[in-house]
Amino acid sequence: MNKYVAEFYGTFLLLVSILGTFYLSSTVLGAPDHITVLLIALAVAATLFSNINIFIKVSGAHFNPAISFMMFIKGNLNLNDCLLYILMQISGGVLGVIVSHIMFGADILSVSEIDRSPSTLLLAELIATSGLLIVIAMLEKSSPEKIPSCVALFILAATFFTSSTCFANPAVTFARIFTDSGVGIDIYSAFNFLIVQFVSALIVAKTIKS
Repeated sequence: MNKYVAEFYGTFLLLVSILGTFYLSSTVLGAPDHITVLLIALAVAATLFSNINIFIKVSGAHFNPAISFMMFIKGNLNLNDCLLYILMQISGGVLGVIVSHIMFGADILSVSEIDRSPSTLLLAELIATSGLLIVIAMLEKSSPEKIPSCVALFILAATFFTSSTCFANPAVTFARIFTDSGVGIDIYSAFNFLIVQFVSALIVAKTIKS
């Protein structure tokens, strides 16, 4: 598979795992919020574990513009690939939202009004995004074969120990603007999340050298 298609497809499935699990557990099955959060965390972790294993030798299995940006700053990804990866990731994420809406009979596109702007959530995103990037930056040097399991486990854990429920991904953040479901985020909050996520990537890239 082409590396750009791999980034598109992996990010697409990531958003489907978030939105699809939310609709099935909350809307269809009527599960309480804490069960829905647990199921989303498990679905995302499983999706990441499988797809990173499958695509890590194709594209690096970023599925996340913050990871691609960090790799560019560290000199491990050229500018052209960085930009195309981010474009594919964002496009895949938005398509994942659209397909999830279609599967569960929701409006194809809608705009979220969920306010996630409090500074406590921005701190949570700093911790979540930086933590994820540190896992990757450290393991790519010493034990790259452990990246799939450690990334999946970190995201699973961070979903519960951060107040933002661990977006930690600019493509995920941007795509979730376009759903008025319970996993959405309004435009203003998304803008703040994006700043924190990319700043986290810059900090980690400059702190942990290849």
